[in-house]
Amino acid sequence: MATVRDILEILEGIAPLETQEEWDNAGLLAGDPSWQVTRALVALDLCAEVLEEAKELGAELIVTHHPILFGGRKNLREDDPEGRLLADLVRARVALIAMHTNFDNADGGVNRALCDRLGVRQSAALESGMRIGDFEPTTLADFRRHVETALGGAVRAYGKPGRAVRRVAVLGGAGGGYASIAQAAGADVYVTGEISYHAALNCAAAGMAVLEAGHAATEHPAVRVLREGLQKAINAVEYKVETFESAHRPFL
Repeated sequence: MATVRDILEILEGIAPLETQEEWDNAGLLAGDPSWQVTRALVALDLCAEVLEEAKELGAELIVTHHPILFGGRKNLREDDPEGRLLADLVRARVALIAMHTNFDNADGGVNRALCDRLGVRQSAALESGMRIGDFEPTTLADFRRHVETALGGAVRAYGKPGRAVRRVAVLGGAGGGYASIAQAAGADVYVTGEISYHAALNCAAAGMAVLEAGHAATEHPAVRVLREGLQKAINAVEYKVETFESAHRPFL
């Protein structure tokens, strides 16, 4: 029978915790390492809907991309959303593991999943988990429509609609502060989840287009990749654990 500790060790084989950024809070965030696990739910975020989904499945473990407890809590009051969610998690005896910037930085992590979803070929790793690769030559206007279809949401474009796109850099989530890496690598367009208005304008003025595609939308493809990788690793060691991908989407 597998334990929370066993599943954490498998996850570390996918994306070692030592590779997370120093400000991050990845790892085992709730529960006892010795608890047994027969079912695990993989989701982008912990929220009330995901916890309810785990309870309905009979899952003893939730694995999320985004962590909780970033604010340095000093209490566990239930009259605020995070405190209430934590208390509900503890009462349900469901453990929580987060795989955040360690999974961002993993070779087969968030940004490889985003490249695969967008059809960016022969991608190579850059700093901070960013990847850059090739796309069939097209225009920015057509590439924007392609990204909207692939990710299922509206995309804000900065740049001339007719500019040529062939070299694409991607960084899921809040990647606005890393645009200079994409520019230095020769990207025609930079796809990220969030970027400030003026930073995006500066990129366009310097010759690199930007697509702001939404934080959740650019990271959500990685949820399936993480679940599939976890299940494959679990099967390899013959643990009797089923994994499930959450059906909950935080934003449409």
